[in-house]
Amino acid sequence: MIHFSQAEIDGLIQEDLPLHDETTRAIGMPDVPGTLSYLARQPGVVAGVAPCAQMARSLGLVVHSLVPDGEPVAAGQAVLQVQGRSHALHVLWRQGMNLIEHLSGIASATAAMLRDARALQSNVQLAATRKAFPGARRLQQYAVLCGGGMVHRAGLSESLLVFAQHRHFMPDTALADLVRQARRASPEKFLLVEVVNAADALAAVRAGADGVQIDKMAPAALTPLVAELRALRPGQHLTVNAAGGIRQDNVAAYAATGADVLVTSHLYTAAAADYAAVMAPLA
Repeated sequence: MIHFSQAEIDGLIQEDLPLHDETTRAIGMPDVPGTLSYLARQPGVVAGVAPCAQMARSLGLVVHSLVPDGEPVAAGQAVLQVQGRSHALHVLWRQGMNLIEHLSGIASATAAMLRDARALQSNVQLAATRKAFPGARRLQQYAVLCGGGMVHRAGLSESLLVFAQHRHFMPDTALADLVRQARRASPEKFLLVEVVNAADALAAVRAGADGVQIDKMAPAALTPLVAELRALRPGQHLTVNAAGGIRQDNVAAYAATGADVLVTSHLYTAAAADYAAVMAPLA
């Protein structure tokens, strides 16, 4: 699972605490021992508890119990309980809630889409793209992992993915030549080519690409193309990705095409889960 550095955790705290808590200062709230609990108001898959617990410990709070990220939760279930000074509890309160609600929403949506997809194809993978909110990508991709999905491509340095946008700047170079050039230059990297039609998909596979990512093709057209592509490499592994417009309402149809990976950014638009935060002073 993704490791969040102390610098990242401090950044989350400082985002909501650029100087100090003006309200607790202004009303003279005593800094006394208390507790803070986060409880699910609806069933789903929890995410964000681990970084929230890191924030709590960084603020000098003691984490008493938590539900591991990626676990299913029921309505009314507590996922994190912390104890410490009331001023620190108020610093954690809202930012911790933001983490748990938004990340749990993504994790729950991922689990739901994956459930529907695997009802049609048990081995299909659901992968989240790089099309995350800038500055929040690691957190959002963490939530996808908690929901059972995978990260399609963590960044530009990870693998080779030839897009049409690359080809626009090399109009005189055939797709097969681009594949061969990329293979020579980075023989240890996985090589994927994004295409929008059958002719380019077949050309990329014939040229030796490890896989193709077929963008915005309807399931009815994609199903025979997947079979045709696999026939080019009988007995050999070939990764076929479906991408573009894959959502909860059509994920089953795309899974039924036989594609290995369903690539989507839809997960990042999931509604935040509903959680409650309960604070009280210790008697």
